[in-house]
Amino acid sequence: MKTVKLFDKDSFLSEFEAVVLSSEKSDEFYKIILDKTCFFPEAGGQVSDIGRLGDGGVFDVQIENDEIVHYCKSGFTAGEKVLGKIDFKRRFSLMQNHSGEHIVSGIIHKKFGFDNVGFHLNEELVTFDFNGLFSKEQLAEIEYLANKAIWENRDITAFYPAKEQLKTVNYRSKKEIDGDLRLVKIDGVDICACCAPHVKSTGQVGLIKFLATEKMRGGTRIYMKCGEYALKEFVAEHRNAADISNALSVKKEEIFQGVCSLKEALDKEKQNTALLKKRLISLLAEQIREDVRFVEDLSMPQLQKLCDLLYKKDGKTHTVFSENENGGYSLVISGIPDEVDLIFEKAKKSLKIKGGGRNGMISCLVTASKEDILKEFSN
Repeated sequence: MKTVKLFDKDSFLSEFEAVVLSSEKSDEFYKIILDKTCFFPEAGGQVSDIGRLGDGGVFDVQIENDEIVHYCKSGFTAGEKVLGKIDFKRRFSLMQNHSGEHIVSGIIHKKFGFDNVGFHLNEELVTFDFNGLFSKEQLAEIEYLANKAIWENRDITAFYPAKEQLKTVNYRSKKEIDGDLRLVKIDGVDICACCAPHVKSTGQVGLIKFLATEKMRGGTRIYMKCGEYALKEFVAEHRNAADISNALSVKKEEIFQGVCSLKEALDKEKQNTALLKKRLISLLAEQIREDVRFVEDLSMPQLQKLCDLLYKKDGKTHTVFSENENGGYSLVISGIPDEVDLIFEKAKKSLKIKGGGRNGMISCLVTASKEDILKEFSN
């Protein structure tokens, strides 16, 4: 006996009563098969519904051996009647995202001739891939047309066409389908083979927002949110824009120019700082007489430069170190190659040290106190 797919007839049905056909224990959970269900199993790029059967939680639903299997935390007796309830808030978000995906894919197919060659969605995010590339202007147009279809509140219907009817229907499909073919039609926008539940009209999608795109195997991957999650994304971006605007003391529409000006100023400061550090290193090289020296606020490359200058000045082996951002010390040993190697090997026996080098220079990271480092390398 095949499980009746209640979600096929009514995608807004959230509660149902069913008879348990089988209940099989598997590890710490139970695999339940019912005579009917409104739980949609994972399929076609969409995650499954979750919810409850009786007092037990349903955390996954899969198709196994052509059967809809409910993964449940509680078991039942075959023949027992149970009350099922899906998490409808999550289901509605899934339907919004899936219907939104059909709207966008239908528009792209009609306008550009590109196919949707793969997608995945959960209640928060949709990612889908197209076998073609888009300009920024084209993506903006697609997003606008998709939202326009939402404003027009077009009907969305699902049906199983007769074989004769199929000869006259031009529909999208990612693969050849054996058995009964279910089509989802969005008036004036798209007709696509699909097994999943959808909202009843485009208006129920609420809002479509593209988040990002990237090139993928010669085509384009689009990241998108719909409905409540799209609104939350917009609210968060609006809040961030307002905070940046206040921080930069510019109008929101001038944020980009403000950030560019700030970056330019920071770049100049970095150049000035680098020049000052270069002068500081030269001065330190003239002043330092010790074989081991702690210096403040120098990076590893700057320590390397200082050590190199010290060796060129007096031909001796020197060790210099400075605090790093990870709470330890960056340390460089430079000078006579045999001496450098000997100092490093000796230090590894008593300090927690990682690094290496060659040709008379070793760079490493040391986790120890400043006093212990001075003591070790001064001996």
